[in-house]
Amino acid sequence: METADSAPSAGSPDGPLTVLIADDHVLVRDGIRLLVSSILGPVRFLEAGDGPAVLRVARLHPEISLALIDLNMPGMEKGFRLTDLARQRPSLPVVVVSALTSPDVVRRTLAIPNVYAFVPKSATSDRMRAAIEAARFGIRLPYAPVVEQGLAPEVTLTPRLEEVRALLRKGLSNKLIASTLGISEGTVKNHMTEIFRALNVSNRTQAARHNADTV
Repeated sequence: METADSAPSAGSPDGPLTVLIADDHVLVRDGIRLLVSSILGPVRFLEAGDGPAVLRVARLHPEISLALIDLNMPGMEKGFRLTDLARQRPSLPVVVVSALTSPDVVRRTLAIPNVYAFVPKSATSDRMRAAIEAARFGIRLPYAPVVEQGLAPEVTLTPRLEEVRALLRKGLSNKLIASTLGISEGTVKNHMTEIFRALNVSNRTQAARHNADTV
């Protein structure tokens, strides 16, 4: 699938930038359009929904000045199709926007000469802004994995330990937790020890606050 929001133009330098958005999900393309417009202002968009369409649109529209491309579309061969695009349009700056973020994929993708940035789909709008600006000015943006600042790594607890921790976060004492769950206070203490070990914390306050925003 390939679409344009206006008829082909000659790409006048005085007109709006022409940006190619390539993703097989319409909602994703719509979201990227809104984000790019907020960053660059008036933009003429072309769209593609698979690998062959990316090459076809790029060939038919030499006025394209920036491409934002997903790796995991049909016909993209997990990004290998980008090498064909680099041969066809070596001067076209590309920003990859993808949920495929394994080290091998990222390294291989950024080795392609006209790929200037790799943006995980879980990244912030600020990361996308930096990637677009870098690509437009011919600057390679180093890849940085998305890390949720302030949150400890996700830890899976057993259902019983989660029950104990939930009551702990409500401020209940070991005695009240035992009474609520119908278990002994000694068992609660044992559960607390397991929770501390699993979460790599040393006290009740740390256990209660660990990953508080995601549990």
